[in-house]
Amino acid sequence: MDAEAIQEMLLQDRQEWDSLVAALEKHPHEPLHDPESPDWVSRDVYTHLASWMEHSTCDLEAHLAGRTLSPLDGTDDEINAAFQTAHNHMSLDEARAWAQREFTRRIEAIKAVPPQRWDPILEAAARADGAQHYRAHHGYIAVFRST
Repeated sequence: MDAEAIQEMLLQDRQEWDSLVAALEKHPHEPLHDPESPDWVSRDVYTHLASWMEHSTCDLEAHLAGRTLSPLDGTDDEINAAFQTAHNHMSLDEARAWAQREFTRRIEAIKAVPPQRWDPILEAAARADGAQHYRAHHGYIAVFRST
């Protein structure tokens, strides 16, 4: 991945993150996903994203250091449920702050990758929990809140 592609990815990440945060702040304590889905409020979306960003950033850092992280156990739904259970004690403010820290950490980790080190594994880790993930959650909220 070249410098221009990295900058474009990070710009999209920031735009989608800011848009999602605005939506989460608009409905902080209301259910945000369709009734067939788990009952998530803003806190749950923040802890979900923080958990995944933490994992993908650790994965990126491990690859740079020549290590491989063990994959998380379970399906995405099982992992998401485990993340929600593990962090349901957090307040909205704590969850928001954690997610913002992980977002910033992720961006800084991506910026720190030496240009010659980029490979398909690093690119996948860098993109794993970025704009597309944020856009998907914003889409769930927009669809559910409009019904």
